[in-house]
Amino acid sequence: RRFEPRLDVVDQGHSLCLTVELPGMEREDVELTVEDDALVLRGEKKVEAQSEEAGCYRLERAYGRFQRLIPLPDGVDVDKVEATFAKGVLTIQVPKAATEQPRGRRLQITGA
Repeated sequence: RRFEPRLDVVDQGHSLCLTVELPGMEREDVELTVEDDALVLRGEKKVEAQSEEAGCYRLERAYGRFQRLIPLPDGVDVDKVEATFAKGVLTIQVPKAATEQPRGRRLQITGA
């Protein structure tokens, strides 16, 4: 079976937080890039060494190379993306770009 990492995307107001499950993987097995307004996650989950003994065994875990393309919305600052990896979980913080508050005020209309 082919490995497909699962991910959550949460809008935290000031940033987007992406959490990717990568069980059994190390930081060195993962590559994260920004390409054409999207995050691209690439990697490979390698098969662990096994010894076949007498009797029946079963393999249900997925392995192999993977790539996930995560489109980014307008209004994020890709230059300030931060990623951390701990205990098989990749956490990516994508800050939203600072937007200037619209300048304006209500004008009072007086009668002539």
